[in-house]
Amino acid sequence: MMRMTVLVLATLFLVGCGGGTMPFAPPHNAGDAANGKLPASGSPVSHAIVGPRQFTFGGYTWQSHGWSAPRVGNLNGNVGTFYVSNVSLGSELVLTLKQTRSGSQILSSGAEVGTTRTFTYGTFEFTSRVVNVASGSVASGFLYATNSITEIDMEQVGNKPNAVDCTNWKGLSNFQDTEVTGYNQANTHNFKIVWRPSYVNWYVDGKLVVSHTRAVPSAPAPFLFNFWGTNSSTWGGIASTGITRYMYISNFKYTP
Repeated sequence: MMRMTVLVLATLFLVGCGGGTMPFAPPHNAGDAANGKLPASGSPVSHAIVGPRQFTFGGYTWQSHGWSAPRVGNLNGNVGTFYVSNVSLGSELVLTLKQTRSGSQILSSGAEVGTTRTFTYGTFEFTSRVVNVASGSVASGFLYATNSITEIDMEQVGNKPNAVDCTNWKGLSNFQDTEVTGYNQANTHNFKIVWRPSYVNWYVDGKLVVSHTRAVPSAPAPFLFNFWGTNSSTWGGIASTGITRYMYISNFKYTP
């Protein structure tokens, strides 16, 4: 995660997250934003079921979210929104991101899904890649509970195509963050988070790359994937319009 004030960072995932044992709706949720406000992005896989509101993936029930993207990305005229229609489910789970210019604004049409159940300590594994990597994006797999009482992230940003950011939070001001490089997000990678009471470890392609022992959270949290747009010279990068990007996720596994 980029280096910025704790206050701004703390807003990053206060929107668009799943929780509890039933569908989560953040306080700002205004319903399904995909109903006619922007054209739906085309599916990158012909056999996909486009825009499933609820579906099974990796043995768990997930929901597609339709609300505003994280506020930290909505700068410099960027308006980020998650659309249910930008979720495709076929042989892989696919999240779509497209940025278009509308006057002085950048409209970032992205996607987010989250489990309908929460998880506690354990090992979380997923395999993903990003197609058409470009500045102006954030692709994430993460755990999140309200107000970041638990938040554990693996994030890849468009302006740093070979980096992975590993961050854990225990509340809005207590966090530890490490960026590792050498992992091109356009390539398929196996990601793993090991969450224990006294540490969080991150692995990429079977290699331990980060180990944190500070700000280790303990509250149960759902797991989410999201792909959203930015227009910043720092976090995520300046918007790239006219490029349709895809985050492909081929598996998800949780081991207590």
